[in-house]
Amino acid sequence: MKITNDRSAFYGTLGETIDIYQAEHAVAAAFVKLGGYSSVTRDRCKVVVGHDASPAADMMTSAVCAALCASGADVITLGVVPSGAVSYLTCVCEAVMGVMITGGGFDKNVSGLKFYQKDGKQVTGELLQSIHDSTDAGSSVSCKQAGTIQQADSAIIGMYQRNLIDASGYTMFESLKVAVDCTESASAPFVKYVFEQLGADVTFMDGANDSDAPGTFSFENPSALINYVHDTESDIGFAFSADGEICIVALPDGRLLDSERLAEVFGRVYGRGYSTEETTPVIMLSDNCHIALAPYIKSMGAETKIVTGDYSYLAEEYAGFKSVIMAVDRFNGIVFPRRSYVPDGLMTAVMLLSCMNRMGMTIGELSAEVPKLIRSSTTVVIPSGAFIPVLRTTDLEEEIRVQRSWLSGDGRVLMYRPEANKVEIIVEGIKAGQVSKVIENTEALVRKNLRVLDDTSIYRRPIPAEENKKPSQQQADSEFVNYKKES
Repeated sequence: MKITNDRSAFYGTLGETIDIYQAEHAVAAAFVKLGGYSSVTRDRCKVVVGHDASPAADMMTSAVCAALCASGADVITLGVVPSGAVSYLTCVCEAVMGVMITGGGFDKNVSGLKFYQKDGKQVTGELLQSIHDSTDAGSSVSCKQAGTIQQADSAIIGMYQRNLIDASGYTMFESLKVAVDCTESASAPFVKYVFEQLGADVTFMDGANDSDAPGTFSFENPSALINYVHDTESDIGFAFSADGEICIVALPDGRLLDSERLAEVFGRVYGRGYSTEETTPVIMLSDNCHIALAPYIKSMGAETKIVTGDYSYLAEEYAGFKSVIMAVDRFNGIVFPRRSYVPDGLMTAVMLLSCMNRMGMTIGELSAEVPKLIRSSTTVVIPSGAFIPVLRTTDLEEEIRVQRSWLSGDGRVLMYRPEANKVEIIVEGIKAGQVSKVIENTEALVRKNLRVLDDTSIYRRPIPAEENKKPSQQQADSEFVNYKKES
């Protein structure tokens, strides 16, 4: 297993790089680093463990719980829950640490570990790096008395559910028809309960009436959710990521709101509805957000603060600013610091519905100033034996950022994995010609970043057949510059 580029988690691929023994050592090292074991007192400590619905989750959970029990911890297992639940319940259950077993927004065959401190903040940056270094050294903890494993009861799970309902301000949504796809998402066990407790009329993909219904994973293929909202004449649609940290919102007019677009909507609500002479609401933005996002939010009356750094900014940077309403990361979702220390897609959905009620506006009215862009998409089929281990690699992201900068105004580039051997590329922009050119260049970048496993167990770029070679990137860039000048 490896540490992610942003140093927010460990991850590995099922059948290839997932190492159960390394996962056990990582958990033991985290237990020591986070104060769960004292060689002097040998006190027993509680640890909260949750997981998503990925294929490796059960196997990883068994290994993690075994390692924790061997270290003397009393483990509370939550079952399938979003990352936000693990963070929240680690704090309210007074556990010394929390562990979320998830592949996050990666391929469903990827699984990994996220750690949370006793206050609910995610372990990231240097602290996670030190755990990783200890893992490589083969850390382990032995105790005289093994710990226990307890399945969380309804009272414990209910605390997380009540936190979500509290966030709504107990405003009811009786007249609201909500379309939901939470297939393969850790949010699935909670979506139906929370929305129906708030009075919404909830329908799930494929016409099913329960949250574990099979269907297309709309978070990875958003056009399915957009079509479902239209077909069911719903007022709004939600889809959630595998770890439950991010939600995307589909509108009846065909627009799609991701974390950045939602930031624009919340900016309008908090900027115009909550600013006073004494207090100006602050919305924190990761430096990977769209360049036009900060000026837009400021025009709504809210202040912005751009934060440079790894994922830990969500837990650390906004702590000193009492006026911070939310923190936004393009890749990791939205944090509402008064409700959670980590992104939570279901919390984002509830807060959005609450804003609609408080402002007395529909989602269409709230998002009226978010442009409806020209959209084009293409799918790259990954050849047999080749793959992209992680779409969010540093090099690829920087190259995509360059392509996105050529789009006029509010253009953007999105990439999803509808299937293990496919990458869907979606490009939105104001001008059709620019959209077409950017999607062509982005497809070339994805193909350039494909990897194959060679005889030395190193992932390298595949060498294309001579007849299938495409123009070099230098040629493509040159053509693109000329195109930009002409437009």
